[in-house]
Amino acid sequence: MAYTDTEQEAVKKTWAGEKAKLSQMSFDEKLEYIWAYYKLHILVILLILGAITWGVHHAMTYVEYRIYGMVINSSQFNEELNDTLHDTLKMAKHDGVNITADLYTDESANMGGYGNRLDIYVMSGQLDFAFTDQAGVDYLVNMGAIRDLKETVPDYLLSQWGDDRLYEASVVGDDGKTYSGYVAVDISDSKIHEYFGLADNINYLVIADLSGSEEYMDNFYKLLYEIEGE
Repeated sequence: MAYTDTEQEAVKKTWAGEKAKLSQMSFDEKLEYIWAYYKLHILVILLILGAITWGVHHAMTYVEYRIYGMVINSSQFNEELNDTLHDTLKMAKHDGVNITADLYTDESANMGGYGNRLDIYVMSGQLDFAFTDQAGVDYLVNMGAIRDLKETVPDYLLSQWGDDRLYEASVVGDDGKTYSGYVAVDISDSKIHEYFGLADNINYLVIADLSGSEEYMDNFYKLLYEIEGE
């Protein structure tokens, strides 16, 4: 039978006294006694160890997304790029790239628990570039999310694309005025399309650069240039 403390022992415990009592018990009795009188202490210690373990794991593995991409009107792309682009774009240890697919301009196919997922991502600034079809380009233009390629993309990349591959549309500027701008580049027959593993209907690349990660976007443009030149 397990050892039972007297009333005085239960109130005042010492390490020497506990050690002496445990020495008189069998293994099963020791377990029963320790759990009866120290289960709260054990649970607190386990919670502290769990918190420390989680904190160390989080500090080692957390990712802060600095570049956001989208695939609009398709679910297909090379998902491995969410990991490999980290090194390709020479990102810091805890920085990352997040490309989200399965976003649609058809609201009936795109509604989530809080509304239109595509609109929510755009309005929260989670869009730096997108691969889409013409319907997606027009949708983003109407949202005012797309920037003129000639104001964002470096000249060395624009010269490689050429004006004949650029898609022109009316854009509302920051001043509220409407002007004509190049809002997308045709990638349907380019190596960019193959590199990102896109579906046949996805034939345009647009730039929004909403996150403001200039260094990483510059590296992204260099990557596109290298892909096109292969």
